[in-house]
Formats: sequence, C-alpha cells, structure tokens
Amino acid sequence: MASKEGKTRKPKKVEKVEVKPEYVNAQLEVNLLSDTIMKAKSELIKEKYLTPYRVAQKYGVKISTARRLLKILASEGLLRLVGGTRRVPIYVPKGS
Repeated sequence: MASKEGKTRKPKKVEKVEVKPEYVNAQLEVNLLSDTIMKAKSELIKEKYLTPYRVAQKYGVKISTARRLLKILASEGLLRLVGGTRRVPIYVPKGS
C-alpha cells in the first residue's frame, strides 16, 4: 500500500455572501400576496380557532404557506398560539 503522507489537501475556499434583510422578508412572503394577507386579517380573526389545514382549505394554498401566514398574523398580534404540536399549531384570535 502506498502512503499518503506526502499529499495534503487544501481546504476549499468558502465565499461569504451577505444577505440583505429585504431579500429575507421577500423570500418569506413569496407565496403570499399582499391582498391575501389583507383578506386573511379581516376574515380569520372571526374564526373560533385556526389550524394550517383550515387556512389552506379556505384560501386554496399549500399548508406550508398557510403555516407561514398564521405565523405572520401571530407576530403582528392578531392571533395567539394556544396549543397543538410542532406540526399542527392551533391559534385563536387575540380577543378570544
């Protein structure tokens, strides 16, 4: 067997790229149009409880998009997370 002691590998160069905050926010809301968000703000706060599945069925979007919409509304203070699991969070409107 040949010895590999004489050969050393050079580490690969890794380029660091800065990501602007505008791009991150745009990427999060790629599938959410602003009119959908505005419509959801007025309609979803009237529901008794919300899950990603119910929102996906109501607006005809993917469950991941509905989950993202619920997180946006919760961060704005319109919804409150009350339970569920990591996969199926359950939200209620803030006034309830």
